[in-house]
Amino acid sequence: MALTKIIATIGPATEKEKDLIDLVNLGASIFRLNLKHNLASWHNFQIKKIRKISQKLKKPIGLMIDLPVKEKEKSEPNFYQYLKNLSRVSVSEVDFLALSFVKGKKEIEMLKRYLRKNNFHAKIIAKIESMEGVKNFKEILDSAYGILIARGDLALQIPYTKVPFYQKKIIQKCLEKGKPVIVATQMLASMVENPFPTRAEISDVANAILDNADGVMLSEETAIGKYPKKAVKIMEEICLFWEKKRGYPLNLNFEIKNQTSAICYSAFQLWKSNFCKKKKIKAFLLLSKTGFSARMIARFRPKIPIFVFTNQISVRDQLTLSFGVSPWFINYPNIYQRKTPKEIEKILKLAKKVFKLKSGERVIFLGAEDWGKFGRSNFLRIQNIP
Repeated sequence: MALTKIIATIGPATEKEKDLIDLVNLGASIFRLNLKHNLASWHNFQIKKIRKISQKLKKPIGLMIDLPVKEKEKSEPNFYQYLKNLSRVSVSEVDFLALSFVKGKKEIEMLKRYLRKNNFHAKIIAKIESMEGVKNFKEILDSAYGILIARGDLALQIPYTKVPFYQKKIIQKCLEKGKPVIVATQMLASMVENPFPTRAEISDVANAILDNADGVMLSEETAIGKYPKKAVKIMEEICLFWEKKRGYPLNLNFEIKNQTSAICYSAFQLWKSNFCKKKKIKAFLLLSKTGFSARMIARFRPKIPIFVFTNQISVRDQLTLSFGVSPWFINYPNIYQRKTPKEIEKILKLAKKVFKLKSGERVIFLGAEDWGKFGRSNFLRIQNIP
């Protein structure tokens, strides 16, 4: 499968269980539900169905809810509109909340406090679709878990000729901080009616990959389109081809604020070394409680997968959005405790089984031992798969 993540919007064209299973098998990592359409009962039914499919396929599937802001209610603060929408769905089952027309960090922080108070684990994805969002992007990025570039509405708020420029700049800033970023709107729009995309649409998806987006999103194409499965299949094919042609992010000021981000930078440089090229390293293998180390490696856009064992189900599902990351839940109460050689061998054998590795293949293995604190990864080594 491609390392770039595909987000597919669910609607009448894809609401059946078989269709959703097919989309996952074709390359979709995350399903999006837009509260602008359909009844609350429909959305809650889809949420239950998606969780059932995830268990059936034994594969994590991310779930994103889009919280719209109504134009006629723009005078009302966004936060209160977000809360109205949240009351309609089973938030406890949701991984990501995509907030429309985010103006600044205030509304994000208010919603984060509400989520913490109610013990909801959903992470906030800020949609950049207004001039205000562009002007206040730095504080929005600092506050949000990730960013969605909603180019349709953005093109109505700023000169449309500048949208590609802001797309590139926003992605670069997300890379520097290691925060997931999605490119959205009309990526394969002609496939709502036609079985093949235009050449321009193929170039648009390719450009998002060359820009180093974590994910690319399908909206009407999979929600109401005539060819939803073909749209996912074609997007996956475009991702697979262009990931191999792309270089690494250059001339960026990668933020290295703690020990984990420093270790992850070292892990990436180790993988790029001539030694590791000769040894043909197959993947990164991480032990992570928060998912931070996975995002810190993903931002460098390595061309091998990042396999992650986590003891938090919510973290497993949230990592479905990060470039190149394949997460798996491991029932390990204290993932930071010092491990014996036998325990490490057990972890490597489990990785062999769930990530389809072969005996003798090598991985770059990293995590934390003893510290028990965020940002303190302290081991990095090359391991042979037993």
